[in-house]
Amino acid sequence: MRISSRLSIVVSIALLVLMATPFAFSAPVKIRIFHMTWIPGMIDVVNAAADRFMKENPGIQVEQTRVSWTDAPAQLMVDIMGGTPPDIAEANPTMLAQFRAMGAYADITDAIPQKLKDNLLPGALNVIQRPDGRLDGYPCDGATWGFFYRDDLLQKAGITAHPQTWDELIADAKKLTVSTKGDGVIDQWGFGVPVQAENAVQFWECWMWQAGSPVDKYVNGKWVSDLGSPEAKKGTQFMVDLVQKHKVMPASIVNMDWEAVTNGFAFGNFAIIYNGNWIIPALRQKAPNLEGKWSTGLTPSAAPGMKTATMGFTNVFNVLKASRNQDAATKFMNFFFLTQYKEGKTYADEYAYIPLGMNFTKDYIRWAKAHYEKVLQPFLDLVEFGKPLVMAPKWQQFAELFGRAAVQNMMQGSVSVDDGLRTLDAQLTQLQQ
Repeated sequence: MRISSRLSIVVSIALLVLMATPFAFSAPVKIRIFHMTWIPGMIDVVNAAADRFMKENPGIQVEQTRVSWTDAPAQLMVDIMGGTPPDIAEANPTMLAQFRAMGAYADITDAIPQKLKDNLLPGALNVIQRPDGRLDGYPCDGATWGFFYRDDLLQKAGITAHPQTWDELIADAKKLTVSTKGDGVIDQWGFGVPVQAENAVQFWECWMWQAGSPVDKYVNGKWVSDLGSPEAKKGTQFMVDLVQKHKVMPASIVNMDWEAVTNGFAFGNFAIIYNGNWIIPALRQKAPNLEGKWSTGLTPSAAPGMKTATMGFTNVFNVLKASRNQDAATKFMNFFFLTQYKEGKTYADEYAYIPLGMNFTKDYIRWAKAHYEKVLQPFLDLVEFGKPLVMAPKWQQFAELFGRAAVQNMMQGSVSVDDGLRTLDAQLTQLQQ
């Protein structure tokens, strides 16, 4: 009887303890991150952050789903529609605009610590800020696009400084467009920019921005085309004139993507190119013999006294509105962006640093200016002038249906700039009604 009584007392005490701590043995909260990280070093950073976060927060488990950038939009849509949404999903600006328009992202303005908000640069806010001013994401790895110069070819042509304006660019590019064999066939072009596939519209946007056009603008609750403005025409005409009037770029440029243009730069077919800082490793791999013979710089401005503009934006981690664990998801993202990892960088900083990109924060740019090599420095300065690709929900559809072909047709001279823009303006306006 005594043994039975003691056992009964022990069981009763155990039950009381369990009742008093109902969550002691509850299943941990699971958050799933849907991302497109493919570079090994970046994957290591995500894994390291997840491991440390779980050790410090044993009640939260972090799971990852990695997909390709090509498959990401369709897969994320399937997950959301199928009722199995991730808690956090990565996106580039185009994908972000699509899912933002669907209302897929949670408003996390109040969940982001003020310390982090104060650290964000305008180039980051341009991407994560909705038209109503609220925030729905965390900017991650970013890049800017600038000019690359074959200094050896510039010196041979007697050019001693980088062009600062469009007029100077044209003057220099004409000197650099030559037949090196003396047979009258141009085999060294003064300038090159990718105009194949999606590149056509992306760089078209850049020239219009530099001329002062927003391309597409948000007015009174809706997106309105600016393709009919004088500024949009000025930027478009300049891009077309590079081929048709000034003849410093070949008509075949419409068939060249970023890699083809990079190859042309490496092999001496282009003396100046416009591309992203992320091509630097590829350039060095393709032409190690050119080390010290090329440099980088800011994009020229349309005219003296005008500010320049260029592509410059970050990818984004968003917390899904359908997430059942938004608090845990934002807790992980705040950890990722605020926790020191190595060499004075946070996990988010290191994630951006691996591919020679950048985190669009004040702290990161200060660190990078003290540590990045010379050829990367202009891309840090270009953060001030960087713009995301047009964030209108219908822009990507417009680009795929009409924009790419129209830009290439104008570049080849089969359609005039006036006619091309008139048609494009009407098509974009109709899509956005």
